[in-house]
Amino acid sequence: MRAEIAIIGRAGGRKRMLLGIVGLPNSGKTTVFNALTGAQIETTAFSGAAAEANVAMVKIPDPRLDRLAERYKPKKKTPVELKIMDFAPFQKGQGEKGFPAKHIGDLRTCDALLLAVRAFEDESVPHPEDTVDAARDLETLLLELAMADLEVIERRIERIGDSWKRASKDERVKLDREKEFLEETASVLESGKVIDSSKMDDEQKTMIRNFGLLTLKPLMAAINIHEDDLGADAAGKVRAALPGADLPILDLAGKIEMEIAGLDAEERAEFLAELGIAEPARDRILRIAWERLGLIVFLTAGEDECRAWPIKKGDNAVTAAGKIHSDLARGFIRAEVAAYADFERHGNMQGVKDEGRYRLEGKDYIVQDGDIIQIRFNV
Repeated sequence: MRAEIAIIGRAGGRKRMLLGIVGLPNSGKTTVFNALTGAQIETTAFSGAAAEANVAMVKIPDPRLDRLAERYKPKKKTPVELKIMDFAPFQKGQGEKGFPAKHIGDLRTCDALLLAVRAFEDESVPHPEDTVDAARDLETLLLELAMADLEVIERRIERIGDSWKRASKDERVKLDREKEFLEETASVLESGKVIDSSKMDDEQKTMIRNFGLLTLKPLMAAINIHEDDLGADAAGKVRAALPGADLPILDLAGKIEMEIAGLDAEERAEFLAELGIAEPARDRILRIAWERLGLIVFLTAGEDECRAWPIKKGDNAVTAAGKIHSDLARGFIRAEVAAYADFERHGNMQGVKDEGRYRLEGKDYIVQDGDIIQIRFNV
């Protein structure tokens, strides 16, 4: 998986999966953003609460989509896109107040978060704590996320108290259950532990669904290292220091990766070979982000357009149809499905049909990664 050139702009447009980058001051967070997107944003851009978040759309090429386009020669080829936002840094010990108010709403809408953590020494860029300690800073970031969530929960508990006075008997029973659950959740956050949604029942998940809790989002960490430390496994040392941190942690030499992102394909390959890097860190990060988001891709193909569509793992055929257009879901009859591996083996769809591998599936069919789908519908 490799990202194409990023398109820079502000948030907006149709819903795409959103990866947010957060970090402490002087962590090299915007350098990480540039490395992931190929952008060239000034790395000292966040000068105050009025600073705008950096936004980029990253196209995620898929060799399967390329192969379909070679076969169908469509007017348009549309890969999956991932929106990436680079937010102002957290100010230690201040919870939500340590984060620009204009950013917090967007932060809570993110589908996943990448925590940028500093592990490089640079006298020209002083560390807020005076010393560089990646494990300490990652632990601090996780605590800041928890404290920001705790403020949200405490505000809701306070509002429940106000609502309870005006509520009916049945409503009070429901409010009491919600308050009890939120108090338990607050206790978990105060102890520095992670909230585990897998232990929640459906009612509890509904209670917190609209809170946008940061600690419930898929998390991953990029340890921003100096190029001289390539191969030193800084990420492994952080994992060893924080055995309870349940998130993927990997190394990224931010400045070098930012240079790599700005090269064309041939130059990039030569540069990576010189450095002994198997693949750009951004490819690894985007792949892990995709996995953490629980996404798969299904494909549509034709002379007008070949396209990759992201959906959640476990989604059914009607959900896939609705991803294309709401009318297809509303009038769904059947899905015509071919596995990409079968198409690849034959090089065309006719061979798949001749082998009896082209299938008609109903609305309950669980879409598989790489399925090539056409929808039969009637509205």
